[in-house]
Amino acid sequence: MSSAVGISFLILEVVFITLALLMILQMGVQRLESSIGIMRDGFPPGKAAPKWSLPDLMGQMRKTPTGSQWQLLIFVDHTLVSFPELSTEINQFSMATPELEVLVLSRDDMRLCVATQEILNLQVPIVPVDQSFYERYRVRIMPFVMFLDPLGTVYSAGLVNNVAQLFNTWKMVQATAHDEDISEEVIG
Repeated sequence: MSSAVGISFLILEVVFITLALLMILQMGVQRLESSIGIMRDGFPPGKAAPKWSLPDLMGQMRKTPTGSQWQLLIFVDHTLVSFPELSTEINQFSMATPELEVLVLSRDDMRLCVATQEILNLQVPIVPVDQSFYERYRVRIMPFVMFLDPLGTVYSAGLVNNVAQLFNTWKMVQATAHDEDISEEVIG
């Protein structure tokens, strides 16, 4: 009888431990997918983005940092097809901001990158990258963007939903950069 009670108690302990571990795991996943968890993606403003140099779909070499031009890096893959209005808005934003090099960094293979560009009529270069590239840039959720200055310094990073958000973020980035230029002139 006592061995049956002991076995029952042991089974009950295993069930409770399993439930506790599942709750801890669920809380961790929720935290990673929460707005606080997402804010940790990418790099904070002021940090240098990792350097890279890769060809786009047309074979033209693209790189960070450019040394001469601001960049908007858009991390997105074939799932952009589910949001055709965003791709239209990316085209609009790119045409309205010629001082900014807009690049789509897709972790899809070449075939899917070409199909995405054709289906959505994307007018911005797509650079195929791999998952490790996304990991180096600490990107988990898409569409994710980073605004970089010519030296590769991150000025803004986060999720993007529409063109108004892109324009507003770009204005904030420009204002921040302008304020820093004025501060350097005053100090220097």
